Order: sequence, then structure tokens, then C-alpha cells
Amino acid sequence: MKKLFYLILLSFTTTFSQEFQGKAYYMSKLSVDKSWMDNPRYASRKGYLDDMIKKNTEKNYILEFNSTESFYSEQEKIDVGEGGGFNWMATYMGNNIGKLYKNTQEKVTVNETEMMGKFFLITDPIEIKKWKMTGETKKIGQYNCYKATYEKEVQETTFSFGSQNQNQSPKTKTVEVVAWFTPDIPVSTGPSWYQGLPGLILEINDDKTTILCTKIVMNPSDKSKIKRPKRGKVINNVDFVALQDQKRQEAREMWQRGQRSRGGSWR
Repeated sequence: MKKLFYLILLSFTTTFSQEFQGKAYYMSKLSVDKSWMDNPRYASRKGYLDDMIKKNTEKNYILEFNSTESFYSEQEKIDVGEGGGFNWMATYMGNNIGKLYKNTQEKVTVNETEMMGKFFLITDPIEIKKWKMTGETKKIGQYNCYKATYEKEVQETTFSFGSQNQNQSPKTKTVEVVAWFTPDIPVSTGPSWYQGLPGLILEINDDKTTILCTKIVMNPSDKSKIKRPKRGKVINNVDFVALQDQKRQEAREMWQRGQRSRGGSWR
């Protein structure tokens, strides 16, 4: 399989113009356990909760890319019903990528994201993933795709606002990430935080997350320079995750106070 990888990599580095640009459109879905909503106390709010969960787990993104850079962002849409207020569910779930810039030449990622009205620039070296080629192939649209996998350790999480034992150590599990990439578009990038293969990644299956490319436009007429995000406080991912965990706990406490207040605002 290593021989196949390097043959694809050789083609990747020799057959494509450095001046090309493209746009790839992706649909992302995060599966969550909603069994907690069967509790009778949520009956009157189930419709609202269903809408909020869908809003925060089913999203559409655009990846703009050239030979060395990419910019991944959620497709703009009219947001009704929130009024610009605090989206406690987005904070709790941590499923907000924001605007993600990757430069494979400089080996850096810059993620502009918002949390509770404040902007951050999460800046880190590009993560090196230990991809393994499987030799499996399939077509996605008109593109010939190859399968690659790697394993990672993740914390087991549940989406619940009930009481938790704060002294309990989080459980971990091993997850196999599956990617399908196409050497037909030889850029070493992909949606979200996935990259490092000799071709554009068109599909990802990562535990509860599925990302699928729905459309690709090569050399679009409305070409624009891919810009590195600049808005927000510079922070690394380790420190941002710690801050996010703190805000997630605050969101949980906000929910619990709302449940106790009965007539109070619980959003």
C-alpha cells in the first residue's frame, strides 16, 4: 500500500498546474443521542429542541482551495429565531468550526471561531495524521476515489443536560477515521480538520460525524484570493479547548437553573 501511496503522490506533484483554484461543497452531519428528550419534562419544548439540534448538527460548507491553501466556512444562511442571542447548544456541543484556513506549504492552520460573542484565532501547526491506504476504490460523482484510514483516541461524550459526576474521569475509545480522496484533484487538503492525502478528500466518516462532498467547481469564474483570518484573540487549540470546557459547564448550569425556575428564560 505504501508503493501505491507514493505513486499517487508522484502524480500529485507533477501533473497539475500551480495556478488552479476550486470550490468544493460539503454536507456535514453529526449524529447525537436524543433519548434524553423522551423525558416528559421536555415535552413542551421538544419541537424547539429538535430544531436547535438540527441547526447545530446538520450544516453545509464551502471549501475554497488552490495548490497550497484552503479556506473552509459554513455556507451563509438566513438565521431566524435566535436574534443574535447566546446559542447555548452550540457552545455545549462544540460543533462550530467557524472559518478554517490551512496552508500546507507553511504547515499551519488558523481557525477563526466565535464563542459567546468573542472571536478567537486558534493557531496551530497542521496535524500530521498517520493515514493508511487500503487499496479500495469507488466513484464519487465523476471522480475516482481511494480509501484511506487512521485511528485516534477520543473521549466518549454524551449530549445530556442532566447532573454529572464532575470527579469521574472521562472514558476514551479508539475510533477509525475513514476518508475517500481523489488524485484527480491533487491538493493535500479536505473538509474540516482532515488533510494530508495526495488528493482532495471528498468523504469523511469519523465516529458520529459524516461529511460528504456534493459539488465541485474547478477554476470558477469568480476567483478570489484565499485570505488568512485575522479577527480575534490568538490562542492555541489546547488553551481553547480548556476554555470551551469551562463554557460548556456554564451552559449546563444555565440549563439546570432554567429547569428549576420553571417560568424563567432557559435559552
